[in-house]
Amino acid sequence: MSDQIAASPKKSPLTLGFIALVVFCAIIAHFVANYEHFLPHHWQTYTSPDGSFSVRLPDKPSIQSTQIPLEGGGTTAVNVITAAPTDHTTYMFTYVEHENVGQKSPDQTLDSARDGGLRKIQGTVLTQRRITVQGYPGLDVQARARGNSLADLRIVVVGNRLVMIMALATVEHDREPKTVQRVLDSFKINQQ
Repeated sequence: MSDQIAASPKKSPLTLGFIALVVFCAIIAHFVANYEHFLPHHWQTYTSPDGSFSVRLPDKPSIQSTQIPLEGGGTTAVNVITAAPTDHTTYMFTYVEHENVGQKSPDQTLDSARDGGLRKIQGTVLTQRRITVQGYPGLDVQARARGNSLADLRIVVVGNRLVMIMALATVEHDREPKTVQRVLDSFKINQQ
């Protein structure tokens, strides 16, 4: 009977290791070929020219500075940093520094900035809550905007500087809550 049982060949550990390597390489090749699907954003940090704050955005930011009129007359510079990682989503980081910001109470400044931001996007508040960001007063707002869009705003008063971070998704199903939260939470005030 023992003569009838043929000796089974031993499996080479090299063969199993080789198969595992091939499978691993195939997975890596699939990931590389579909990089935009798995990691669709190219995160970049924007730091203010004076180094006083930074924010991470999910695409290469474009920077624009413009003059806006003030209520009491005159103008002031407003800096707008924009990133649009998809056709339906835009992130805007806007800041202005002026003594008028520090002359009002933080609540008045936050409410005024919220109202101005909502007017620009023809928005209505869905939710709102007062927050603090590194000890500075802030406001988080979610709003419905024109065209059935959703907007998330974070507004912070830092002395004489007003900062507004806005995420606008023009198609509701394209809103990425984790990405929005990551952008909002990435805003850092660098103590000088």
